[in-house]
Amino acid sequence: MLEKVFVDGLMAKKPHANAPEWVKCNISIKREELLAWLSAQSEDWINLQVCESKRGKWYAEVDTWKPDTDTRSMTF
Repeated sequence: MLEKVFVDGLMAKKPHANAPEWVKCNISIKREELLAWLSAQSEDWINLQVCESKRGKWYAEVDTWKPDTDTRSMTF
């Protein structure tokens, strides 16, 4: 299992109870922390997933999934 990578300066929150149905997630950004974190990353694209913890808290983490590049296991 891959280690979770969290984004400094970015928080995902469940919409409040009275939010319209088209609001799926609230994102809060602490600008200086997020800029510092982004500056330390080397990838051109950073994919995130908004997840829900076992306790019900929402959070954003980096999607670190990479496709299997082992072509020996491919069947045609």
